[in-house]
Amino acid sequence: MQFGDRLKQQRKIKNLTQDDVATKLNVSRQTISSWENEKSYPDIKSLISLSDMYDISLDTMLKEDSGMKEFIEKNDLRKNLVGLRCTTYSFNVLIIFLNLISYHHHVFTDKYQIFLLILAISSLWIMNSFNNFTENMGFKKFNIFQEVFHVNKTGEIIFAIVCIPIYLLSFVINNLIPGILVSVFFEILVIIYYFRNK
Repeated sequence: MQFGDRLKQQRKIKNLTQDDVATKLNVSRQTISSWENEKSYPDIKSLISLSDMYDISLDTMLKEDSGMKEFIEKNDLRKNLVGLRCTTYSFNVLIIFLNLISYHHHVFTDKYQIFLLILAISSLWIMNSFNNFTENMGFKKFNIFQEVFHVNKTGEIIFAIVCIPIYLLSFVINNLIPGILVSVFFEILVIIYYFRNK
């Protein structure tokens, strides 16, 4: 029996409505409907709660359902990729910041400054390629602003429009403080994103 059919059957055996189950699990009725129609699957915590509520083992719930097993495996893989995504993003912020420091203080020779610039562009390309790869595998888009601040695409663009000029201001006024503030802001966002998705 498929996972959704098993959920529906057990709910009816317990004489519960989708609203009853939704209230007990603190989710919407549409979420319960989506699980029963296998448009989506519950997370591990909800799965355990359903198992307890319906008095059936997780093994019985998941038996013969390749979709649910694939979802759990994909979810585990997604969680493992979160760290890699965040590391890539964080490394990129660090490289760009090193470029800013080398520009201001001439810490490195011109040859190394060019190397740092190439490294920054390469890390941007790697981060973008990695994000495209994970999206093609069916994972959600890596949108830090949307995830942390719950803004739409327009809000994300507004954040970028504000942050980029502040960062560029460091080059124009020959002062590291705006660049440091933006870099720290981005690193904090990465940390928040990591802990929310891990």
